[in-house]
Amino acid sequence: MNYKKTIPVTACLALLPAISFSQRQADKPQFEAASVKVNQSSDRPSTRYDTARVILQKASVKHLVRRAWGLPDYQVVWPDWVAGDRGFIGYDVSVTFAPGTSPEQLQLMFQDLLATRFAFAAHWETRDMRAFEVRASERGAKLRTAVNPAQPTDFPKYSTKTEAGVWHVSSQLGGAQSGLTVAGFLDALNSMNILDRPLVDATGIQGNYDIDLTAPADPNRPGPSELLAALDKQLGLKATLKTLSLRVLVIDHMERMPTAN
Repeated sequence: MNYKKTIPVTACLALLPAISFSQRQADKPQFEAASVKVNQSSDRPSTRYDTARVILQKASVKHLVRRAWGLPDYQVVWPDWVAGDRGFIGYDVSVTFAPGTSPEQLQLMFQDLLATRFAFAAHWETRDMRAFEVRASERGAKLRTAVNPAQPTDFPKYSTKTEAGVWHVSSQLGGAQSGLTVAGFLDALNSMNILDRPLVDATGIQGNYDIDLTAPADPNRPGPSELLAALDKQLGLKATLKTLSLRVLVIDHMERMPTAN
């Protein structure tokens, strides 16, 4: 199961400000209280939250950065050590904030947390990248509006399984409420590393949808051509390999060990 809150890349590019990370952190909203501790246990990551608190258990570096900027993985240039720490080191984070804090303010608070506790520094660059640009096909997208969409969370939910040679990905988790944005669904597919290039949302489609996609498995998941064909035929989403100019966040520095509470 994966989780992730996303906005379409086209929207991301419009919203990303050309800011300097040298600005005073006092200029940004801050959490009322924040605790950050290193977790090197075998615990599974988990998230709890309400209107005034977020509690993360063994959150990865990528989790924290993506909470602060809401970017898909391919729009961040990570330090070399991040890949080596996958699954080994995480962070237990507990933060509190005033009820009614907006998602945008919450992102700024996580940006401040990274800067003050991890000495985070980064800058924006525009880079050319080979990627699959995804748009509605000429026949139009074939998407079913979510019947019982879950309340917005930090990461959208999905499930995958392979049975009798057929791979299946779905926004439905048992009897749980469902619904994925197109951007969230494409990001879920990117996380599975079936394709050697990212799927970039250029559909402009908003809203939450009940999504089910199947493809022949070889042996446990589809090949790239089968996945792209299924996207086009079943969902009306056409992926075209192009060279795209994308704004990326380049991390210049980030400490692995946060400062003490």
